[in-house]
Parts: sequence; structure tokens; C-alpha cells
Amino acid sequence: FSNKYPTNQVLKFNLMDTCGDPDYIGLTGIELFGADGNLVQLTEDSVTGPSLNDLEHCSGDYRTPDKLMTGCNITTDDIQMWLAPFTSGESHVLTVTLPQSTEITAIKIYNYNKTSEDTYRGVKTLKMTLDDKPLCGGQTVHLRRAPGTTHYDFGQIIDLSEKPEWNELDTIVHLSKGDPINIRKLIPDYEISLLPAGFVYQIYIYSSFGDPYYVGLNGIELFDEEGEEIELAAGQVSAVPDSVNVLYQDQQIMKGGDVRTPDKLINHVINDDSARNSWLAPILPNTGNRVYIVFDYPVTVAMIKLYNYSKAPARGVKEFGVLVDDLVVYHGLLSPHNGSHEPEIVLFSDRIAPNSNSLLTKSCGVEQQVELTNNKTKMGNDRNSPSVYDSNIRPFTSLVNH
Repeated sequence: FSNKYPTNQVLKFNLMDTCGDPDYIGLTGIELFGADGNLVQLTEDSVTGPSLNDLEHCSGDYRTPDKLMTGCNITTDDIQMWLAPFTSGESHVLTVTLPQSTEITAIKIYNYNKTSEDTYRGVKTLKMTLDDKPLCGGQTVHLRRAPGTTHYDFGQIIDLSEKPEWNELDTIVHLSKGDPINIRKLIPDYEISLLPAGFVYQIYIYSSFGDPYYVGLNGIELFDEEGEEIELAAGQVSAVPDSVNVLYQDQQIMKGGDVRTPDKLINHVINDDSARNSWLAPILPNTGNRVYIVFDYPVTVAMIKLYNYSKAPARGVKEFGVLVDDLVVYHGLLSPHNGSHEPEIVLFSDRIAPNSNSLLTKSCGVEQQVELTNNKTKMGNDRNSPSVYDSNIRPFTSLVNH
């Protein structure tokens, strides 16, 4: 083997802190990847560590370390998870014993994911050793909290071939050079949250421009504090509902599926009014539309560019929010597509000025939404139902590859 990657037998995870729970710590799964990029096959007895069964008067709890190797990782079923007592300041170690000397190039960790409340039992920070030699330069690795849902693949990859950027959140939050711009003076109504940093960026869509059945976007672009675009891979982007395809999963209506999938949001083909390079999803009752962009280490975003759905402007996004690690950092309004393909901008920096103030999204503080009810029945102006919703008359839509 080359010396680029570690090649030994005993891998230890020293779990240092939880995501907030003072009494319990847990994970959903661990995967190791070899030199060829393939999954290293491990048995369930290859991992050892503490469990709830170590507590006095507790036995038979199924959340034991062997569950970390079952391969059932994208789940909210805690029968597939590991959970142990936690005491701040004490040692909590998981040990993975490899059957032979193995070259490890990456580790993928799935944090504890039973419910949104229980995700605070997940691991926040850890250190790793291989045959007692520190990995990642002995630095602390920060894990992101699991979503408490299966909306996306929440496994976090720790690439052992790269310098870890996730060791300390504070080290990546810095302002670019240049004189600050007085955004409030330029645009008095604009509310700015300076330089959010986190693992998971979410676009939460509250309403379309009138279509009660579908909502979509042409594209999304993220920029760092230097004004440089952040490169994204298709696997980092997902949506709930995923796309129009969720309506026809059990039917053979569209062979090959509708092409308007979340990966199109980042392919940089913005000016295609045929929608073949856009994303479109159904609006479903009691289900908010979300787009997720997920990173394996905390990323600072200074600007987001959004391109609204152009094929049918009524299906474009109207009211939306931006969340970073489940915290709301912006709430605003887009405009419907008007024939041009200029982006609308959410700005998080006082060091970057857009080309035109008119491209900035409008804060929801400027335009209030009112929901009216009559005897507990929603009337007009409901932002989540711009028109009367009737699933029985949902229009069929299909865009497939020729």
C-alpha cells in the first residue's frame, strides 16, 4: 500500500460530546471505504463499545454497538441504532477491529436519527485513532446533527486524503478584504444576517405564484465570502418531495422518469425555458416543499442566487425561507419569471454588492400574508394553498427524455 492512507487494524472513535443531550449518546451507522472507493465489508461483531445494558437494572436493550454495522443507515427506526449512557468529561470509545490490514480512504458516519428531538443524542465532536496513531492530525472532528427524518442521505463523509476543514468552525468564518457596504442605507427594507455557516442549507418553500399543484426552480447558486461560487455535486442536493416522479412511483406512466429532478438545480443551465434543466415537484397536503444542500463540513455562505421556474411562471416560488442547520436566517419573496434569466439574490455579507439592487429578494416584512378562516375552514390568501386544492383534478405533467 501507499503511505497516503492509513493501513492498519484497530480504529477507535473517542466520542467527546453530544449535540445537546446530557445523558445519552448514539449513532445510526458507520461505513469505511477502501483504496478502490468501495465499502469495506465488516461483520456486526467487528465493533465494540458501551451500551445501555451497562447500566444497573438495564438489560436486553437492542441499541447495541453491532447495529452500527448492519448497513441500515438511512432510517428513523432506533432498532437499527446504537445508544449508550453519556457523562460529560468521561471516555466514550467505540472500537472497530478490521479482519486484516486495510487501506482506509474515507469514513462515513450516520448520526443518531430517531426523531428530531432525539437527534440531540447524536455525536457532536470526536477524535479518531488507527492503531493508536491519530487521524486527521489529531484534530477534533465536528459532526452535523441528523435531521430526524429520511429526507436525504445524512451520512457525513470524513475524507482521510484531504486536510480537514471541519476541525474548528471558527477558523472558516472570516471576512473578505475590502470596505463594508452599508446594505441598510442602499436598501432600507433589506434584513441581512451576516455570514451564516453550517452543514445543511435548506430552502423552505411556502407558496407558488398561484399553481396549487406544482412548484419549481430553474437553479440555485451559492457563493462564499470572497464572492466565489461554491462548487456543488449532484449528491449534495435533494428535495422533499423529490420531484414529479413521486406521484408515479407505482405506475409505469413515465418510462425513465420525469427529468425535472433536484440535480438540475446546480447544472448551470439557467436559460432553458423547456424546463428540461429545471426542478419541479408536487405541492402535497400537509407537506412543505424543501430543497436541501448538504456539506460534510461547515460552510460559510455570503450570497445565494435563485432562478425562478420559467416554463410556467405560476409554478415559480413566491414565499420562501432559508434555514442553516434548522435555524431560519432569511424569510423573503421572489418575483415570478418575467422573460429574463437574471437571478434574485439573498445577501448575507456587507462585503459583496450585487450588480443591481433590484435583484435583491424582498423581505417578507415588506409584504404581509394573511390567512382567513371561516368556521375553521381556510379561505383565500392562504400562502400554502394559493388556489383551491383538489388532488382529484391535479393536472398531469410529464417531461421525459426522448
